[in-house]
Amino acid sequence: MKRFIIISIVLMSIILMSCEDNSLLPLPTQKCSSSFRGKVILQNQTEYSNALVYIDSLNRGVSTDSSGNYTFQFTEQDYAYSGEFKVRYFLNDYDTDSAKIMLVKGKVKLDTLDVDSEGKIKTKEMKQIVLIEGWTDKKEYKIGEKITFTARFTNVTNRMVRIFIQAQSQLGFVGLYNDKYPSFILSPCDPYPAGGDISLQPTRFYEGMVVYTIPDRYKCINYGPLPIDEYIVSASFFIEGRTINHLESKFYKYIVEEWYKIHRGDSPKLDWFPNKYNFPHIKIIE
Repeated sequence: MKRFIIISIVLMSIILMSCEDNSLLPLPTQKCSSSFRGKVILQNQTEYSNALVYIDSLNRGVSTDSSGNYTFQFTEQDYAYSGEFKVRYFLNDYDTDSAKIMLVKGKVKLDTLDVDSEGKIKTKEMKQIVLIEGWTDKKEYKIGEKITFTARFTNVTNRMVRIFIQAQSQLGFVGLYNDKYPSFILSPCDPYPAGGDISLQPTRFYEGMVVYTIPDRYKCINYGPLPIDEYIVSASFFIEGRTINHLESKFYKYIVEEWYKIHRGDSPKLDWFPNKYNFPHIKIIE
């Protein structure tokens, strides 16, 4: 029995040492690849871009394209990584999913765990938690004009969902978002507002409306005038139980610092977090 355990440990060590050279023992060649690929399908969507595919221990991710396809590429700098790794699939308004891969000196071991012999992971179908929609009273605004913004959060699951809104208003912090500039806050600037939970039963929704004047300058941070450009009008909220809510996590920091570099689409992109919100786009004009 002891001899069998020792032989098993030796075999596993040899398999993990190399993807190509197993000539020491009569074992089939362990094939590896410098990448893996897959596809993500999103419930209630026909366009599947901007899902984040992320590996925790590497603190690195890629984004899906409009068809939901992605490719995760490894380089020589990943040579130090060997063992089992978790791949996470994330959008803030969708249930999470995951897969497992085996790396051997920075390469993906094929036909192992969730990776098939061609380097592909089975298609992931992600279920939506909350449908996020928003409307404005028009599409173009000048500085000094009032903007009316309405947003609705609908529970599309068969379970209760809780949403936390920072109580600046019915919709919390409301701002104009463009990834080229600091967020332009329209609501009051209190950094520590009170807030409350909204419990949504299946099929139920919460709707709020706010009216603000578009000022000529940033009022919550010391920046210059509001640039003439296109913006997303967004409301701030948290969905209970989402990893993104943990502000000190490495995953949160990755999204804050790296996400805007990899997600797809023209500026302004979908929003700060990976999501499929249907918040409105407006233009600030002369």
